[in-house]
Amino acid sequence: MRGTVKWFSQEKGFGFVVGQDNIDYFVGVRDVSGTTLPENGDTVEFEITHGNRGPRATKVTIIQRTATPAQTRHSNDDRAICATCQKKMVPRMITYRGEPKKSVCPFCGATYKDFGWCFIATAVFGDYEAPEVLALRAFRDRVLSRSKVGRASISLYYQVSPPIADFLRTRPRSATAMRFVLLALIRVAKHCKGPE
Repeated sequence: MRGTVKWFSQEKGFGFVVGQDNIDYFVGVRDVSGTTLPENGDTVEFEITHGNRGPRATKVTIIQRTATPAQTRHSNDDRAICATCQKKMVPRMITYRGEPKKSVCPFCGATYKDFGWCFIATAVFGDYEAPEVLALRAFRDRVLSRSKVGRASISLYYQVSPPIADFLRTRPRSATAMRFVLLALIRVAKHCKGPE
């Protein structure tokens, strides 16, 4: 189906596309084909699926960019500010096997937005912004990233999880079993505190 990007936040990694049927379809960063993220008003083609939050657009391909006058582009400066070097910039996407992994500052290389965490959880819960996925991401930031063992665990996870996530997407029974494991982990994670 063809549609128009109603709203897309490169910082948050998701947005909505209005299809020719006038239905709003949720689109996450992982649903976009290629390394260029869509912008408001872009014309796209996509496939329709149904996620936990309703209609979803997948395999989103940009067909035509919005033609914006130069003066409008300069007056509406939507560049991000790098937390490391403090420069205004447009984040660059880093991909792994065609999937967006993170965006980085083109000046200093610092990570701006991390899309790589929770490959498995996203495959199981069907949405990059699902509450369960957000809880696991918070556990990574609040607890795991603050210790040497935790950081090693995160690194190992990045290496082994993409093929596992691909496997789970096509095996509903295995995905259901993994869902119970992740829900148990989330319950434990809520009681964990990072190092002081």
